[in-house]
Amino acid sequence: MSMLRGAVTYVGTHRVLMIITIVSTILVSVLLAGCSSPRNMSSIYVLALSYQKAGQTVLRGTLATEISTSISKALESSTGIEVRAGCFSLCVRRDHGGEWECSRDAQALQTRFLDSDPLSLVSLASAVRDDIMIVLPGFLITQIGLHSIACIALIAFPNWYDEATKGYLFPSRSFARAAQFASGAAALFGLISALWQHTAAIAVRSIMSTAGYGHVISRVGTAAVTLAWASYVMLMLVFVVILRLRSFVQTLEDADETEGSESLRD
Repeated sequence: MSMLRGAVTYVGTHRVLMIITIVSTILVSVLLAGCSSPRNMSSIYVLALSYQKAGQTVLRGTLATEISTSISKALESSTGIEVRAGCFSLCVRRDHGGEWECSRDAQALQTRFLDSDPLSLVSLASAVRDDIMIVLPGFLITQIGLHSIACIALIAFPNWYDEATKGYLFPSRSFARAAQFASGAAALFGLISALWQHTAAIAVRSIMSTAGYGHVISRVGTAAVTLAWASYVMLMLVFVVILRLRSFVQTLEDADETEGSESLRD
C-alpha cells in the first residue's frame, strides 16, 4: 500500500486521474465503434437477434399456433441469420458460423440476406438502433467531450509538493472547479448511457420473446454492457477524488490563513 502511495505521489495525483479519464474515453470510443468492423468489432454490440427453429410461442389461440407453425416451416427451408446492433452499424451472418458482414446501411444487408431472414430481423435490429437507441450515441459523444474538458483542466494542475521551496502548490480554483464539473457531468452522462442501453436491450428482448412467436432469440451484448459500466465507475472515481482534493486544498488554505492571522497578531 505504501508503494502505491509513493508511486501516486511521484507521478502526481492529477496525472493518475488523467490516465483514468483517458482509459474511460477509450472504452466509450470502443462502444461507439461497435459492429463497425467484421473482424474486431462484431463482438461489441448492444443487442443480438437470431432464429430458433424449434421454438414454441407463449401466446394462446389457434391463430398464434398457425403463425408459429408457418414460421417453423419457413425456417426449415432457410439457414437463418444472426443480427447484431451497435450504436451506428449492424453486423449480420448466416447461422452455423458464417462470415460477418457489417454496415451502417441496413437496406443493403437486408437485400444481401433476404433469403435467410423470413421475419426481417435486419429491419427489426435497424429499427431498434434508429428508434430506441437513437439518443445513446449522443450521450456517449457528450461524455467524450466532457472527458476532454476534464483532462484539459487536470493538465493545468501543478505538482502537489515543491521540493525546492518545501511547500505545497495548490491548483487554481477555476481549473479545479472545471475538472470537478466536467468529471461529474461525464459520470452522470455515463450512468444515463449505461442505464438507457441496458434497459432498452432488456425491453426489446422481452418484446421479441413474445412477438417472435418463440422463434426469435434476443441477447444483450455483455461486452457493451461491461464497457458502459466500467467507464461510469472510472469517471465516478475521478469525480470523487477531485472532490476530496478540493476539500483537502480548502483545508490547507484555511490553515494557512489562520497561521497568517495569528502571526500578524503576534
